[in-house]
Amino acid sequence: MIRLIVDCTCEVGSAEAKELGFISMPMRMMIDEQEYLAGENLDNDTFYDLLPKTKTAPKTMQINANDYIQVIKPLLDAGDEVFVMSVSSGLSGTFNSLTQAATELNSDKLVIFDSQTFTLAYYALVMEARKLIQNGATLAELTTTLEKLRERVRIYFIADTTKYLVKGGRISFVKGLLADTLHLKPIISVVNKKLQMVGKGIGYNLAKRSMLRFTKNVDETMPIYYGHIHNSEKAEDFKKVFNFQFTEKREIGPIVGAHGGPNCVGLAFFEKEETK
Repeated sequence: MIRLIVDCTCEVGSAEAKELGFISMPMRMMIDEQEYLAGENLDNDTFYDLLPKTKTAPKTMQINANDYIQVIKPLLDAGDEVFVMSVSSGLSGTFNSLTQAATELNSDKLVIFDSQTFTLAYYALVMEARKLIQNGATLAELTTTLEKLRERVRIYFIADTTKYLVKGGRISFVKGLLADTLHLKPIISVVNKKLQMVGKGIGYNLAKRSMLRFTKNVDETMPIYYGHIHNSEKAEDFKKVFNFQFTEKREIGPIVGAHGGPNCVGLAFFEKEETK
């Protein structure tokens, strides 16, 4: 039996993951000297209520190697095979912790996988992994297929403000100041495992229409997801600009929300396979 382990930045908390048949690792977060476990004892409503009241920017902490070992080892000892996915190694040190844990456990029944992305796109890969496992894929088949899907998955979102991206060190202060001064809404994606501003619009409506140029090669036979940071109505408005059918809407949780800030909207999809 293959057991799937992910982390909460795929926007699946511990309770939902249990219902779906896999394990989601929570991440520690400090909010004004109070420690929480995002994905476990810090729900979205509570976090987004706290966020504007915080004295200092919330601090997120990577999952450490021992946390992984405590979850993975009992599964291996029980005779299971284990496939562990993580948020992009370019955005968090979590994958480094996972690598350390895998080295210590030293098992050929354990495979670790860098999603090289985050949030909705990470979720898209997780759901494909779950499907493959349910359909009887081997560890090798699971790895090979996900490596191919990882090359095709895309995520784009519109940030309502650069304030939180600057605070979290995701974009420079100068870029953030310039964007906010000119009322630019940045379009953010993942490029080479890291966040990058790939477009912009003067105001939300222009940014929303600018998103169309990034979605010309969507594989509509695969799931397409849209999501938001604590603004479901805005996500519904955002959805209307696209002509394809979305599979599911997800709310983005505290770890990513702390860096993106409220009112972000975005989507994730798989591009069509290249034909040779």
